[in-house]
Amino acid sequence: MIRLAFVGLGGMGRMQVQSFLKVKGHRIVAGSDPSPDARAKFLELVPGAETFENHRDLLEKTDPDAVVVAPPTGLHGSVTSDFLKAGKPVLLEKPMARTVAECRKLNRLAHEKNTLLMIAHVRRFDPYWNSWANEVRAGRIGNPVLWRHIVANLGPGRWFMDEKMGGGPLLDGAVHDYDFANSLFGDPETVLSSSIKLDPSVTAIDTGSTIVRYASGNQLLLSWSWAARGCMMHDIVGPKGFIQFGTAGLTPPATQNGNYQYCCLTNGIGKQKLLKSIKDPSMFVRQARHFVDCVNGKAECASPGTEAIKAVAVAEAVLKAGPAGQIARVKW
Repeated sequence: MIRLAFVGLGGMGRMQVQSFLKVKGHRIVAGSDPSPDARAKFLELVPGAETFENHRDLLEKTDPDAVVVAPPTGLHGSVTSDFLKAGKPVLLEKPMARTVAECRKLNRLAHEKNTLLMIAHVRRFDPYWNSWANEVRAGRIGNPVLWRHIVANLGPGRWFMDEKMGGGPLLDGAVHDYDFANSLFGDPETVLSSSIKLDPSVTAIDTGSTIVRYASGNQLLLSWSWAARGCMMHDIVGPKGFIQFGTAGLTPPATQNGNYQYCCLTNGIGKQKLLKSIKDPSMFVRQARHFVDCVNGKAECASPGTEAIKAVAVAEAVLKAGPAGQIARVKW
């Protein structure tokens, strides 16, 4: 039975706790966070667990078998390093770190200590996103493809919009797309990026657009804002058809009783087909199960740090190129 600890007990940390509580093969023994309120909410989920203000005290006094790390992004490098140095398997919340340089250090430590460093790129475990990705992999809409994603909403604020601690939406939000596109299209090569600032009170770039280009010829086009409300659009376009998120006006069978999520594939002659994916268990629960299996040696990590660094590299290139509307090469 794995003795599991959690570091960072805010919203994302508690989401991870709730997901792990639905998975067998481990026991949650401790959590740490500087906030007394966060520690109290953790204990509501895991009565009897030990809590600490400092993660180093947690490591020294409980010596867990594995740890889930979910503090603000700017702290990922320093906190995770302490656990990797102790040889502890780590599930680290995305983004892997604030910079590529920090990611390299974490990967080097994991290699030196021969321990697991898994990054919580939860979309890799999402049946919904994989339902359309599998159609793309199978060539159903041809090649190359253009994946388009537009998001505009009022973001989380706080440390997320601090340039050094969170990096803003083009890092913390869009990193889901970068990583999933990397898993689908291969290694990213360049970005063409442009960014603007809508909220002068924050230090991070709050709004931007980019095209990520791949050697395979595929492209990811995204526009992301955490400073304004607006429309949202999500589709994948190819020479033989396209895929939309949602039902595209089609009506799912009543017998499915709301247990599924849908995308719609439209082929080159306009014929439509719903792609369904089961809602439960959620991608977070699937990710938690995978981490436990990896720690137990029953699975090969599907989201290692050696892959996750590429998503941070895309973000770093986007943030570098955006203010002047330039092209930047993706380097990791």
